[in-house]
Amino acid sequence: MSARILDVTARVLKSYEYPNGGWVLVRVQVEGGIEGVGECFVPDREGRSVLAARQLIEEGLKGAVVGEDVLDIEKVWEGMYATCRRLYDRRGLAVHAISGVDMALFDAAGKRLGIPVHRLLGGRFRDRVRVYVSSVWVDPEAPESAFEYTAKYVEQGFTGLKYYGWPGFGEEKGRDRELLKEIRRNAGEGVELMLDLGRPGNLADAVKVARMIEGADVDIRWWEEPLSSSDDAENMAQLTARTDLTIAAGEAEMTAFGFRDLIVKRVVDLLQPDLSWVGGLTEGKRIAELARLFNVPMVPHNWGTMVNFAASVQLVASMPDGFLCEYPITPRTWEAGGTEKPSPMMTELAARGIAVEDGYALVPQEPGLGIELDEEVVARYTVD
Repeated sequence: MSARILDVTARVLKSYEYPNGGWVLVRVQVEGGIEGVGECFVPDREGRSVLAARQLIEEGLKGAVVGEDVLDIEKVWEGMYATCRRLYDRRGLAVHAISGVDMALFDAAGKRLGIPVHRLLGGRFRDRVRVYVSSVWVDPEAPESAFEYTAKYVEQGFTGLKYYGWPGFGEEKGRDRELLKEIRRNAGEGVELMLDLGRPGNLADAVKVARMIEGADVDIRWWEEPLSSSDDAENMAQLTARTDLTIAAGEAEMTAFGFRDLIVKRVVDLLQPDLSWVGGLTEGKRIAELARLFNVPMVPHNWGTMVNFAASVQLVASMPDGFLCEYPITPRTWEAGGTEKPSPMMTELAARGIAVEDGYALVPQEPGLGIELDEEVVARYTVD
């Protein structure tokens, strides 16, 4: 069943939130006419860094991949990581690049064997994965839109909603406490609410904001990245220890080594690796095992395309204690300046994507990631 990898290609995709390019769509060609696809996300609004990631893939990592057996995924990963070491770039853009290639290798290997990716990861523990809506924009001066979206998504069957934006969150504590209560009233009981907003400048201010959130008594599932887990890990650990809120972070971390430190140093309560920049599914699996060994919950981060969403669903389906996945299906208002449509990277890119019904993603049974790209749409959103 072995098959040599013949080629690795990459193209940059754009959308309204990243009009100069934000994603590298990676394709791996394998003997037998098999192609695997993966995603590398580089959130640079100017688009320059994503072009550098494409070059790293096609002129750097490709040399460590072509000629290898597509089923030797971990061996190939280590070969790519050796390239990172030579570049002294073990936590930067080169790891972003590895992520897209590794994801494509899993897709191709699954297709080669005729099995879905979750079987390559150890097996499927569930037929569907609960997802939470990401992310509802909150304008504190005109919050009615957030209330309306809250009610709409709950009516559609979603049982988890995350909020972002909210400029100045925590500065007017009385106002913000009441807005949190109004969001809860619109969501109703039994719906988990997450906050990805409020960036206090120091630990003392973060503790005060945490007390305000606690005082609102609206049962917040987690507060995401109130401080930097990378640059301010000691203060983040202090905040985690001093509040009853669940503190979540990890989207900015890379490789299992970074997550090992978050766990051992008790920096956060909940881990959020993003497969499109943490090192791909190979590292996602390693991080999931670390999280399980230390009994720390893990929910993959995703602000990318249907490709990354598919990979995340496959991973969570394979985790014995997997329970939730991020579903970025709201209008990306902050980036888009008021658009009313979700990103086409989620809604148009795949001719066959991951089905979501009543707040759950259905785990694909088709070989590989279980999605099929719409090549006309890919061409439309490719950076020239």
